[in-house]
Amino acid sequence: MRSVRGGAEAQECLPLDLPPPVASAPRERPARQRPEALIADGEDVRIRLRNDALASHGWPAGTELLVSTDRRPRRGEVALVREGGRLRIGVLEVRFGRSALRTDQGAVLLGPSARMVGVVTVAGAPLAGMPVRSVP
Repeated sequence: MRSVRGGAEAQECLPLDLPPPVASAPRERPARQRPEALIADGEDVRIRLRNDALASHGWPAGTELLVSTDRRPRRGEVALVREGGRLRIGVLEVRFGRSALRTDQGAVLLGPSARMVGVVTVAGAPLAGMPVRSVP
């Protein structure tokens, strides 16, 4: 059996002027406080270390640090840095011509989005309940 195409003559051409696409309204995101808004200039920030990254400085996990946001850290000082959505802490140094944070676990090169939060000024005693790793 042979098929016959008879509908080709009756088909209309598509219009050349198509209507512009309708832009959807931008979605509103729920309001939430950003971590940058919690740290004001000139205000001291208290943080507690979660790991032994600065144990060589005598600051094991659980040590409470007071970070002064009054001035920028200099090379060799322990600095608190915000990179992306994370807070990083370590000794500020320069590696391969870029800023880096050095800890006991290694060094991390800081990207262009890194912002210096402040300098560690005071270190408190670690929490009493935190486990202390003993080195033989």
